[in-house]
Amino acid sequence: MEGRIYYEAYEERYKAVYAAGVTAWGHTAEDDGLATYIRLWAEENDLRGKHVIEFACGEGGGGVVLSRLGCRYHGVDLAPSALEKAAAALAPYSNARVSRLDMVRDAVGGLYDAAADCMGLHMLVTDADRAAYLRNAYRCLKPGAPMLFFRESCRRDIEDAPVPSYADWLAQTGGDYQTPQARRVQQNGMDIVVNIPLLPARAKSESGYRRELEAAGFAVEGFVEMDADMQIAYAATIFARKPK
Repeated sequence: MEGRIYYEAYEERYKAVYAAGVTAWGHTAEDDGLATYIRLWAEENDLRGKHVIEFACGEGGGGVVLSRLGCRYHGVDLAPSALEKAAAALAPYSNARVSRLDMVRDAVGGLYDAAADCMGLHMLVTDADRAAYLRNAYRCLKPGAPMLFFRESCRRDIEDAPVPSYADWLAQTGGDYQTPQARRVQQNGMDIVVNIPLLPARAKSESGYRRELEAAGFAVEGFVEMDADMQIAYAATIFARKPK
């Protein structure tokens, strides 16, 4: 990934899976786990009619759930291919929109009543990128606004070392993010095999996430461990809030 930002590789992944005939790669609105967590969070924070932004919105599954709940939704992502899918999925909802935004380098205009992140934070591996993203998210929220981090990759009782650069991440992990590997997707009762490389993801322990979010100014109100799935063996959903 020399010469470009490592997380830009998500666009190439979306292109590859769509070319293989896969219609949806990420979470959909029919994902029970995603829908349940978002619904409970939205109801607890009385978000009907409120302005909610979702970072790393992908194909819009979370946006459809929030729109069905009556939220005024804005989804942002860096990958044009995913945004095209999201726009189509959200077309029936007049109070929903999507736009392209690099959540690390671009500040969000306006203030929102709440923010959501579905498997977004862990895709950023360098310390500076994660801090910049959380800073942008914090600044776009009204005082007292909640933020939901759904299914972030975790590690148990292991504190990771600082990651000043992507080169440091490669040196620490020895990860192979270039060699294609076979991934199977169930669609309409059929297996579709897609050959794509792994993408970097940086997990943290509960204490690591708490320190990181608190350093950005958030108050962490809950950390809920989740059952393993095919994507992540150990993950958690984190409930945070910008103090009043």
